[in-house]
Amino acid sequence: MKKFYSCVDNLIPSPLSEQHIIIFNKAKKEKGKITAYASEEVRTAASQPWIYYKLKDTPGLDGVIFFTALQFLYNEEFNYKLFSKILDEKYEIHFAREDMSFKKNNIDRNDLNFLISYSLTHHRDDNSLIDLI
Repeated sequence: MKKFYSCVDNLIPSPLSEQHIIIFNKAKKEKGKITAYASEEVRTAASQPWIYYKLKDTPGLDGVIFFTALQFLYNEEFNYKLFSKILDEKYEIHFAREDMSFKKNNIDRNDLNFLISYSLTHHRDDNSLIDLI
C-alpha cells in the first residue's frame, strides 16, 4: 500500500475536515493511505518552502496529495520549480479536488494542459480582458 503526505490548503474557504476527507478518498483511489499531515503556513503559502523538506524528512513516502492545484498558484506563476523537484525525487503528486495525478515519466498530457490553462487563467489580468470588449 502506498503512503502519502496530506497537504491541506489554508487559504481557501473550505473546512479542513472536508479537505481531509477529500484527500483521504484520493489516497484510497490511488491504492494508498495518508501517513503524515502538513500544510504551509498562511505567511508562506505562496512560496511553499516547507513541503519538499517535509517529504524528504519523512521516510517511506510515495508522494504527496495536495487538496487543490491552486496551492501551486499562490505566487505570481505556477510553482514549476517545486513541482519538478518533487517529481524528480520520484515522489507522486496528486491533487484531490481536481482528481489529477502526476508521476515522473508518466504525465497525462490533458492533465498537464489543464494545469497550464488553470495557471494562465488564475494569473490573468481581468482588466485587460475587459478592454477587449
